[in-house]
Amino acid sequence: MMLCLAMAHNVANVDSTVLILGESGTGKNILATDIHKISKRQNGPFFSVSCATIPDHLIESELFGYCRGAFTGAEKNGKVGLVEIAHNGTLFLDEIGEIPYGAQAKLLQLIQEHRFLPIGGKDYKRVDIRIIAATNQNLELLVKEGKFRNDLYYRLNVIEIELPPLRERHEDIIPLLYYFLNKYDSMYKTYHQFSLESLDILYGYSWPGNIRELEHLVERLVITVPETYVVPEHLPKNILKAQATNHNMPVMILEDGSLKEAEEKLIIRFYNELKSTYKVAEALKISQSKVYRVIRNKKDEQGLTP
Repeated sequence: MMLCLAMAHNVANVDSTVLILGESGTGKNILATDIHKISKRQNGPFFSVSCATIPDHLIESELFGYCRGAFTGAEKNGKVGLVEIAHNGTLFLDEIGEIPYGAQAKLLQLIQEHRFLPIGGKDYKRVDIRIIAATNQNLELLVKEGKFRNDLYYRLNVIEIELPPLRERHEDIIPLLYYFLNKYDSMYKTYHQFSLESLDILYGYSWPGNIRELEHLVERLVITVPETYVVPEHLPKNILKAQATNHNMPVMILEDGSLKEAEEKLIIRFYNELKSTYKVAEALKISQSKVYRVIRNKKDEQGLTP
C-alpha cells in the first residue's frame, strides 16, 4: 500500500493518464481524489463518473453533451457534458470496463487529441483535462473478448496502480477499525471500544468487501451496540461463521508476536505519528496511563529515558 501511495504522489503533478485497478471497496475513488488534491489541478474541478450506473444510450450525452435539436427529447438549448465541465481539472471514470464499446472511440480521441465533438455538433471543442480511470475488471480479458478497444486500453494504461485487497494488507485492519470507530463515534456522539476478542476475530476475517465492508460494519456497530465494549456477540453472524470455519488460522499475530504484542505495536505506531500519549489514548479510546506504560517500557528496552 505504501508503494501505491508513493506512486500516486509521483504521478500527481504530471498529466499522464492513470489506471487504478483493484477489487470493489479497496478505495480506488479515494486514491483518485487524493491524486487530484495534490496535483497542479487541485484548484480545478474534480468530476467522478460511474460508467456502470449510466445507461448505455446516455453515456455519450452525459460525457460529451449535445447540441440543440440533436435528438428527440433533448433539452431545447442543448446540454454541456461532464468532459467540458471538467476543463482545467480532473475527470475520474470509475468502472471504465463498463463503458459501451460505441463510446470508446470518442473517449480515445479525447485522450489523444484533447478535443471532442458533442452529439449533433459540427465543431470540435478543446479541453484541458486529466483523466483517471478505475476498474475492478480484467481489461486485458475484455480486450481479448472484443468488449474493450485494444488502443483505448493501452492509452489508459500509461500509469497503472493496483490497490491490494484488504486480506493482503492485514496490518491495516486494526488502524482502519479505529479510524472508522472514531469517525462514527464522533458523528453519532457515542463512545465505544473494541474488546481484544473482537479485534482478534476482525483481524482474522478475510473482508471480501474490503474497506467499504469494514467501514459499513463499524458504522453499524456504533449505531446498534448500546454498551461501551464491542464484544464478539455483537459481530455479524457471517463474520463469526467465517471465524469458526477458519479456527485454525493464526490471527492478530504480527510478525510472530502475541495479541498483547499486537496491541502494543499499534500503540507505538500511533505514538510515533501523534507524538503524544494523550492523543494516542484519544485515538484508540484507551487510558492514557496504558499508553504511557507501553511507551515507557519500549524506551526502557532501548535504554532511553521515558
